[in-house]
Amino acid sequence: MGSRGSNTVESPLFDQSEKDAVQMPHANFVSRLLYLPRGISRLEKLGQRKVYPKNYMLVQAGIRPSYCYIVKKGRVAAFETTVTGEERIYNFNESNSILLEGNVLFDQESAVNFKTVLPSELILITKEMLLEGISRDPQLSMDIMESLSTKFLSSMEQIRHSNFHNAAWKICDLLLIFAEHYGVPYDGKILIKEKISQQLLSNLLGINRVTAVRAIKELKEMALIEQINGYYCIRSLEQLKRHQERICQ
Repeated sequence: MGSRGSNTVESPLFDQSEKDAVQMPHANFVSRLLYLPRGISRLEKLGQRKVYPKNYMLVQAGIRPSYCYIVKKGRVAAFETTVTGEERIYNFNESNSILLEGNVLFDQESAVNFKTVLPSELILITKEMLLEGISRDPQLSMDIMESLSTKFLSSMEQIRHSNFHNAAWKICDLLLIFAEHYGVPYDGKILIKEKISQQLLSNLLGINRVTAVRAIKELKEMALIEQINGYYCIRSLEQLKRHQERICQ
């Protein structure tokens, strides 16, 4: 993912070809791993850096935030807790992403919770800092609009996928997303250099854990994926993509 907040894993599995580009099949992915492809260097000059530990609650739902945040290192999750006590994760803000910019600009309450899921270095920007920066450099307004537009399109795709695809398709899609961002070549396969629990899969997709376990088991039985030292490994991106397409038929 470039520098998008992925973990560094100390393992001999990653000694070979880590810098090789992973070629992904064309797909219209739901962007659950957010980052801002341009303008982040302009925005980060406006605020102040601060380091937060893992699982630090930045903003709770219903609260009007005092800052928007740029993630320089680590990862921040946007989530809510269901009435049954389960976490529903909507996306991860990766390194070089901005969050809560719309809430700060328009004095809106946060619709969901935001917390760090890794030790994180963030840049805090107040509304006054943001407005002053935009007045000096109007290009910053385009950066903000691009970020908000990306989030809107991501939300629309998530709704569309939720309405029209089953759990098996969603699991395939999420594995392909993680492979694109965290995948490294390994022995002719693609190893996802990020430990992904079945609970995390269910939280991200809004499905129960039993359903997630069943879908993963089916993919293993079809020899489309395997696990190596706790990491998911996709044996063939093309075969997994074709399987996902067949599910739609």
